[in-house]
Amino acid sequence: MGSLASEKELDQHAHKSIHDNDDDAVPPAAASTCDHERFAEQIHYFAPPHSTTLKHVLILIFYHMLPFTLIPTAMFCLEMYWVYKFLGWVGVTAVSAFLLFLAVAPPYYSKSIRRKTRPLYETLASYLPSAKYIVPKTPFPQDKAYIFAIHPHGRMFYANALFSQVHEIWREPIKLVQGDLFQTAAGGFFQVPFARNWFYMIGIIPADKHLIVDKLRKKNHVTIAVGGVREVLLGTQDDADVLYLKKRRGFLHIAMDEKVGVVPVYAFNENQLFRHDSKAFLKFWENVNRYYKIGVPFMRGYFNLPMPYRKELLIAIGDPLFAKEGESIVEFQERYIQALKQLFDQYVSLSPDPKHKLIIT
Repeated sequence: MGSLASEKELDQHAHKSIHDNDDDAVPPAAASTCDHERFAEQIHYFAPPHSTTLKHVLILIFYHMLPFTLIPTAMFCLEMYWVYKFLGWVGVTAVSAFLLFLAVAPPYYSKSIRRKTRPLYETLASYLPSAKYIVPKTPFPQDKAYIFAIHPHGRMFYANALFSQVHEIWREPIKLVQGDLFQTAAGGFFQVPFARNWFYMIGIIPADKHLIVDKLRKKNHVTIAVGGVREVLLGTQDDADVLYLKKRRGFLHIAMDEKVGVVPVYAFNENQLFRHDSKAFLKFWENVNRYYKIGVPFMRGYFNLPMPYRKELLIAIGDPLFAKEGESIVEFQERYIQALKQLFDQYVSLSPDPKHKLIIT
């Protein structure tokens, strides 16, 4: 599979104890051993735990974090200034024409380039103390396409990127061999030259209904961070995840219309990778977005920079849900929310914070 960890290494780590602090009725060590034994065959690692190197840190800074700051914009303005200074308006016109071409060029996806860039996304796992994933016991039906609905959105969709771009590693245990998997992202990213072309090339597409349906009809799969900007603006907390879900039905409508499966995916500790912003600041940002879709505020971690905290991550994959004959969208949504709650309750004891709460709005 070309993963960072060999099968032998992953097996060795899978039999180590899982961090678990259950209630006082059961001693923590006993609870940890009990939960580990229950889910041992379902727990896997994206990369060997505690394998961070300087190389991983540098990749995270320059590839994953730097593009989400104002530095690229400042560098572009500086470059345009130097082009004008040395080449005049002819140079500026040439650069502008090239950027315009990139902005309108047809989308191009390259599976080979995506495969070669996979180590850049495996870094997301290696940077953390551990990045685990849990798969269902029952393999998925192979003749279906799936929407993987990821919760929570997170400040930087960290788990979404890891889950989507290193998808071969978790698809193997559930025998999902058919089709490719595409990650969806906010449409604003695709208005930026270079970013737009690069995203399309490595399998990231706008969260647009027509594009999603097109992928599903070709028996491919897509990931969707369901909460979106609205969820980010609800804020994050130390002891609970707040999801914006009750008014999100678009992905379920698509699943019903196209007769594809919806798979709840929960990323435990995603909301703890960056600082929590104040309610006042988030309210201000929400008002800004009403007039101009600027997206989420800049994330802040170590030293107030867009550098995530090194914390454990656990991604739990649920069983697929299919709309029943004659089922309404409201009924399907209620069933999905219930399945998501069950997924959370089933695996929260294996997460870094076993007493973490789930709030759905």
